[in-house]
Amino acid sequence: MSWINPQTGRRFPAALLLILCGGLLVSTTGAAPYTPDNNNTVLATLSDSQRALTPASPPQNEADALRLARAQIDYGRQQGDPRFLGYAQRTLAPFSQPPSPAVSLLWADIEQQRHQFTRARTRLTRLLEQHPNQGQGWLMLANIERVQGQFDAARQACGNAANSLPPTTVVLCQASVQAMTDQHQRAYATLQSLADSPLVSDTTQSVWLQTLIAEMAIQQGEPERAQQALDAALALAPQDAYLRYLQNDLWLQQGHPDAVIADLKNWQDRDNALLRLAIAGQRSQHPQAGQWQQAYQQRLDAAEFAGRTVHQREHARYLLQVDPSPSEALAVARDNWQQQKELTDLRLLLAAATAADNADAQATARDFIDTHGVHDAALQAHWPEAQP
Repeated sequence: MSWINPQTGRRFPAALLLILCGGLLVSTTGAAPYTPDNNNTVLATLSDSQRALTPASPPQNEADALRLARAQIDYGRQQGDPRFLGYAQRTLAPFSQPPSPAVSLLWADIEQQRHQFTRARTRLTRLLEQHPNQGQGWLMLANIERVQGQFDAARQACGNAANSLPPTTVVLCQASVQAMTDQHQRAYATLQSLADSPLVSDTTQSVWLQTLIAEMAIQQGEPERAQQALDAALALAPQDAYLRYLQNDLWLQQGHPDAVIADLKNWQDRDNALLRLAIAGQRSQHPQAGQWQQAYQQRLDAAEFAGRTVHQREHARYLLQVDPSPSEALAVARDNWQQQKELTDLRLLLAAATAADNADAQATARDFIDTHGVHDAALQAHWPEAQP
């Protein structure tokens, strides 16, 4: 039994329905995925926390809807589960014509997570024209501009947040932008001074500060300093998905795939964790390496089957590091570069261009490095001349 995607014409096995229902069932013995006999078969049982986030009846007032939508968005972000972004949209829908500032911010958060950056930017711009003291809105706008390589606009948005947010928050916002420009050394020094001062006492700010220091230490080629910052951040937020993935990427960079497997073996239900397990499994010749690769490929197939956009950064990385297809990896990395221009995306573009021996793509990366004065030790692994 199989289904055909009407948009692409590609045929998919029935087992993909299990993935779409939220339960990826891959046998550890290498057997074929389970296919149910009838429509009444229970494929997965929701946890108490998942049931709390998916009530049968949506909230009837805006305050309750905002609380539920925030929880759904946070859960979707932590689990890497896009279904909960859809649940949040449904929760917010009755209160979106016209939306309050709080509802607009949550809609922009959903759109940002789905990489619908143009929609999110338009929504935030409209909101901030009417409510210029929405500091969180300025931070979100600054992040979108930074991610898309619009650094002047990102700096301006950070500055506009100063009217309604603490000075330390504005400093962190500006430093995240400076890290991608010729001001990276100045930003790194500022962050380290801030870490040694009593000015940052809020847990959220402390995690953000230590995360930025870790990222910039990696950028500077200082893995020991990066590890110190990661240890500090993870002590405050041990289940933070972004931090855990950053830690595991550092381990992969340092040649410690077994540490990745030990850390993420219980996170196989999350796509980004599964990708890193597939990479680590191959590098360590782990007996489950093939299973993790197959499971991640099934996730990609399931996303296509559902008509859901796969985040291209992870897809390109898979094609480059797990299922080596340099030309395909470069094509996806180039598409990703049109939307995202963070340091990770630059590294990926250059690595794929080098693997595919594509001079045009290398020139694209080089032009960006020269234009903005980007400094990154990791880029030299793929192109020794990549430093300005």
